Amino acid sequence: MPVVSPTSPAKAPVFAIVIHEKGGAERREAFESAEISLGRVQGNDLMLPKGNVSKRHARLLYRDGRFIVTDLNSTNGTYVNRRRITQATIVREGDRIYIGDFVLRIELPSPVVEQSVAQAVPSAAPGNRALLPSAADSQPSSSLRSSTDEEEEQTRSASRGPRSSPVAASAEIAQQVQIARTTQTDEDSMQRAAQAELVALLVERVSRALPLGQLELDPDTEQTARSDQLLRDAWIALGNERPGTLQLPADRILAAARAELFDLGPLGELLAEPSVTDIAVIGFDRIAVNRSGGRTALADVGFSCEAALRWAVARLCLRSGAPLGASNQAERRLPDGTSISAVLSPLGASVLSVRRPRRLGSTLDELVRRGTVSRAIASFLTQCLLARLNLLVVGPRDGGTEMLLGALATAVPEGEVVYAGNFVPAQHRGGQRLTLDGTPDEAALSVGVAARAPLLRLVVELGEPHVSEAVLSAIADGGDGVIAARSAGSMRRALLRLKADLGARHEAQALIMGAFEVVIEIARLRDDRHRVLRIAEVITTSTGELELSDIFTFVIDRTAAGGLIEGSFLPAASLPVIVETIRSRGAPVDTSLFVRPASR
Repeated sequence: MPVVSPTSPAKAPVFAIVIHEKGGAERREAFESAEISLGRVQGNDLMLPKGNVSKRHARLLYRDGRFIVTDLNSTNGTYVNRRRITQATIVREGDRIYIGDFVLRIELPSPVVEQSVAQAVPSAAPGNRALLPSAADSQPSSSLRSSTDEEEEQTRSASRGPRSSPVAASAEIAQQVQIARTTQTDEDSMQRAAQAELVALLVERVSRALPLGQLELDPDTEQTARSDQLLRDAWIALGNERPGTLQLPADRILAAARAELFDLGPLGELLAEPSVTDIAVIGFDRIAVNRSGGRTALADVGFSCEAALRWAVARLCLRSGAPLGASNQAERRLPDGTSISAVLSPLGASVLSVRRPRRLGSTLDELVRRGTVSRAIASFLTQCLLARLNLLVVGPRDGGTEMLLGALATAVPEGEVVYAGNFVPAQHRGGQRLTLDGTPDEAALSVGVAARAPLLRLVVELGEPHVSEAVLSAIADGGDGVIAARSAGSMRRALLRLKADLGARHEAQALIMGAFEVVIEIARLRDDRHRVLRIAEVITTSTGELELSDIFTFVIDRTAAGGLIEGSFLPAASLPVIVETIRSRGAPVDTSLFVRPASR
């Protein structure tokens, strides 16, 4: 099969797609197009009319002498050899593509037949549109053109001069730009798929020549040099077997293979980025990354195989001081505070979570300028801190909770701030860090002492049941000034999770009711900005039930140009009950905060 330049699509050979429907017979459809669309509705080159197939389900491309399948964000996914794909994936003759109730595979003629057919068929020969399962509807119909043919036709049309309608001309220009972008995206995806395939081959060949135990260690200089030679020899051998290999970026491919064999693979570069806060590896080939409170996104590349992921986890465990050994599970913490949780499976269902310490460095004034809170809310929170109220911050794991915690910690008027858990104070802020690396009993004791200390302010994440129980018990014993965080989608869910943390304890409800005076909910809105959505006080009803009474709420007014969300922070209609508590502790209270006009 010819190998073409990655930047230019080639005319596909005549090939067949063998379609087997669940409970039905096999059939073949012949194609000669560089791009085949697959989906449930008419307009697709291969129509698969079943309810579990999306309207535009997948695309099959021929580039660089390879067939590549891409899922088009379908509902039920596209699978190759029973593995769900998340990016452009190379498929070879004999591989099985699963789409809904259909199993597809590609069949190519022999090289001699392929060459003779290619010479006999003109370059503009029509492909086939196939409709399943009706045999009559699967006969050749309208001509299929590749995306390159369409681009050329549109370019020729544009060169003939301006159209009569400016709207039509603008639409044509926009369409050409979109085609160019789509083509570039396809080319990038296909090149990444080709490079990933070569990395996997190199890793497989070199790993077979190395002792298994060495691959789970950090190699020394001599081992690295010897292994590097094996890697170069494997690359040369691949170049001889696949002449087109030498056209791909050797430095990038060798560096990726070297990182998997001797370091942390794709995790190495991610952990070197200060902005990366969370990493999740799913399966081995999918890596989700969160950067500095931004939205989570998939990384361009994952690991090449399950074994490479295990080697990386083993090296991380080694650096933590507790080797992985023969175990398939790991809970570790690195010297810099990074926590690692891994469940490894030889079946490709492994999961690895890496959480770096959150650096807390915002201020309330900064949050006011960003529109996260209003000036009135900032003043109210300052009064809460002066009165040493116990505050609970609730929000998803998207950076907003940490941002608000940092602002509250820096606004503490007096005393030493102690950070417990996966938090690190900003370098210019000060404060002590309390590690929770010991046993659950040791961690609970440390947190409990810090929460009870008169001059300390504990900033803590309530992520583990023993930590939650220790903090709530300490507050019940008189601890105050605690600033805690609980990951949850809403206030009520956070309180329910705290109740679950306490398990079957009879006093669970009483501990929660007496713990936090004020709860703050923060979230990221559609315009990608964090907003404090709700501030409520925890009160007890006449029947002894726990109730949340709003003090401030954020109400969306409109969506401005560019998608920016504008809204108002509305104060409570009446004076909050917590005002009396603040006064009783000698802190000033500005009651006009709750009656002044809504502030943005």
